[in-house]
Amino acid sequence: MRSFHSRSCLAPGRLAAALTLAVVSLFSGGAQAAGPVPEGHPYPVFGGKPLAVERTSAKVVGMYVPMWEPVALVDALQGESVTHVLYAFLRLCGPGQLPADAARCQGKQAFELTTGAAETTFDAAFQRLKQRAPHVKVIASVGGWGGSDPFFLMNGDAANRAAFAGSAARFLREHPAFDGIDIDWEHPGNNGAANGVQLGSDADGQRYADLLVDLRAALTTLSAETGRPYLVSMAVNTTSPIINRIDFKRAEPALDLVFMMTYDFYGAWSDGIGNHTTLFSSAPEADDSLARSVRNLMQAGMPAAKLVAGVGLYGRGFSGVTQARTGAAKAGGFPGVEGALPYRQIASRYLGPQGHGLRGWQARFDATTQAWNLVQPTQHLFIGYDDPRAVIAKGRYALKNGLAGVFGWELSQDNGDILNAMNFGVGNLLQQP
Repeated sequence: MRSFHSRSCLAPGRLAAALTLAVVSLFSGGAQAAGPVPEGHPYPVFGGKPLAVERTSAKVVGMYVPMWEPVALVDALQGESVTHVLYAFLRLCGPGQLPADAARCQGKQAFELTTGAAETTFDAAFQRLKQRAPHVKVIASVGGWGGSDPFFLMNGDAANRAAFAGSAARFLREHPAFDGIDIDWEHPGNNGAANGVQLGSDADGQRYADLLVDLRAALTTLSAETGRPYLVSMAVNTTSPIINRIDFKRAEPALDLVFMMTYDFYGAWSDGIGNHTTLFSSAPEADDSLARSVRNLMQAGMPAAKLVAGVGLYGRGFSGVTQARTGAAKAGGFPGVEGALPYRQIASRYLGPQGHGLRGWQARFDATTQAWNLVQPTQHLFIGYDDPRAVIAKGRYALKNGLAGVFGWELSQDNGDILNAMNFGVGNLLQQP
């Protein structure tokens, strides 16, 4: 943001052994192997609650946590279930700042970061998280779809970039639970007039690389002061027009991770319907999948080992659908104009505890995209979403193709099924409740 259910009676040790066998079986195919996850998992795929995790994989399992959600979301998080938490969002002050950020920007210079009570509260919560899970890395994400306008106005000037990089270093110094900065400038070149003002130029791609290089230099200096390593990452739209615009060969040494936004390929803005977060493309050259995004970034100069596959913890639906195929006609969004709803609502209202569908809804597997869709034929409705079975396949793909791991947007939209599937997919073990 936008079919299986069983309860094993295995003791924890035997359950771990069974899970290991299951994982080996899942990962025994070829480099591009995937498919509908077979029934008979040793854990309840649609159990509707987070399970305890034994981390036996070195892969990234990341999750965005929004600042507008209660801090209790962090306190309830089982620390072994994640390796990285991304706090969304810090914003930029000055030209292009959001009106809602006026209070948080009081006393700030142009292109410095917002700070306030929320950051103090979450910093304390992240410190509590690290006390129970010291391995977790916490990254402050800057921007977001509606909060990226200042990047367009800042990046052409080295002094502006220096002001931002210095502010980022100060934020990390003053908020010790944080381990790095994530740049969430999603669409360099065109902001889509997100706030009513059209911004963007062809120069944004080079300026994005300049920003990352300057940020890395500032955090390297901070590391010399504190003795701590700091991460630099980016979250980006992964379609070829965006990726080809950015100078990744220059940016790559500055980056630890790229969080690939492999979701929102389709939505209410699209000409036709489609699942917005698929593993494989709907047609051979369609730019609408995780696999195609990996290709885009690797051709641009990013190694697979720095790429993190995106999982959407929400669906995008359409009304007026008479053919459940990518590109088919639609009347509008479902539900509502935007047509977005969190996975936890999808699971309870439309999917059900068996993963088959409820009240006339049918869960259908698309062999081309390796995705699951929900269809209501009599009401002509369609929802494309990341089903736990599809998420396991994405984790499997990350393992087979040497990606850094998986991440999801965002934690509050889950009922536990998706984070469980992310962990199981990359080879971590799940314990029964």
